[in-house]
Amino acid sequence: MDLAIPLDTPAAPPMYRSRYGGLWIDRRDAHEVLADRQDRGLVTAADAEYIAQYIDHGYVVFPKAVDAQLVDEYLDFFQECWEHPPDSVFAHSGGQVLPLSPQLYDKVAKVSSLHHFFPRAGELIFPPPVLRFLTQIYEREPAVFQTMSMRWGSEEPLHIDTGPLALTEPMSMAASWVALEDVQENSGEFQFVPGSHRLPELLHHGTTKAHHGDMLEYGKILAKTNEMCEERGLKTELFMARKGDVLIWHADLMHGGAVIEDHDLTRLSLVAHYMPLGVMPTFYDFSHVTEHAYAGGGNCIDGRRARELKQPQPAASSEPSETAPSSTPSAASTVQTLKQHVPLPVKAFARRTVDKVATYLR
Repeated sequence: MDLAIPLDTPAAPPMYRSRYGGLWIDRRDAHEVLADRQDRGLVTAADAEYIAQYIDHGYVVFPKAVDAQLVDEYLDFFQECWEHPPDSVFAHSGGQVLPLSPQLYDKVAKVSSLHHFFPRAGELIFPPPVLRFLTQIYEREPAVFQTMSMRWGSEEPLHIDTGPLALTEPMSMAASWVALEDVQENSGEFQFVPGSHRLPELLHHGTTKAHHGDMLEYGKILAKTNEMCEERGLKTELFMARKGDVLIWHADLMHGGAVIEDHDLTRLSLVAHYMPLGVMPTFYDFSHVTEHAYAGGGNCIDGRRARELKQPQPAASSEPSETAPSSTPSAASTVQTLKQHVPLPVKAFARRTVDKVATYLR
């Protein structure tokens, strides 16, 4: 039997704008998928309104999502950290990565990952509307892999996060901006370009979302993206937030910090970067990260262990230990070994499975 190739049949348009795919909200039929989920009772009418906004414009705002008292508690903690910085905390300032110190207090600086030391971090990073939204678009548990705390506006030019923050699923990243005070005009407001996440995709050297340190190529990508925004009439907007408001933006949305016009004005804020649990960041070695679940929902990825392993380790003794077991390792030690060698967050559920299996070995 002869098989004829239907050369005259037009190809269907791609399901995703990105050659790296994306979440279901990135599909060309995302609104139809959303309507179906609403019909099946998986999302409410209020949920659907937020998700539709995110599909079309690449951002969504949850007013007063974080309780003012919790914000004040974090601000007290943040202030204390300037005076008594926790170990292994760094700040990005003036193009350098520096240990957190009081000398940076009045400078534009992004303080990395203070949430590891804040007891109520889960409530701050995953307030109920944020946790619900991320869970719905991810269809998996969300995890925070990085935060940045700031006293001043970043003054960072408009950029796209998929360049520097590379993930094994590049389009799965999302980020939030939490207002820790009422934003005032001329303070270097958070700025973004609604709809820019739907522009034609530009890849570094035509192959990758991540810039891998090639800032010249990344600059070309951003310049061309700005040109496309102008050609399509996409306008930059400022987020004039109130204390406790949270803005979540899409992985490919153009955003940054406006120029600080009034240097007497702070712009206290917290940025969090998210991914679905099971995705692996690739912008540094995450093979020894740890993961834990917050009591109220959401997960935290901690890379401090990976940094510790880069430090010189004391040489192991060749002499047998008096306390070392001479027989076959116990089931408990075997389980612990397994847990140490299952990299997270690639398969966070694997460690949980090991824990379940351990109940049968005891």
